Amino acid sequence: MRKGDIWDVDTGKGTRTVLVVSLDGLAEAYGAVVVLVLHAPAQHPDTAMSVRLSAPVDASVVAVNLLQLSASRFDAGTHHGRIGPEQQEQVDNALRAVLDL
Repeated sequence: MRKGDIWDVDTGKGTRTVLVVSLDGLAEAYGAVVVLVLHAPAQHPDTAMSVRLSAPVDASVVAVNLLQLSASRFDAGTHHGRIGPEQQEQVDNALRAVLDL
């Protein structure tokens, strides 16, 4: 699991599509991954806190929907690919806005 990866994983409340936002290596070092839950593309407009993703999945991500998941949840998950650098920068900016960084 690397920053920018999109996965379908069982979150304990059903299978959800998530975007990994934690630093690379966190899963190996601590057995945990920080993710943002993805939503239907039209569910949230683009704002300072949300980003519309187009690839590898069409979705919207809101930077307040952070979850910590056990790295083992990804063993049975489905990897969809990684978002591109432009989308990653938008997600990083949304996280900075929400977390006041």
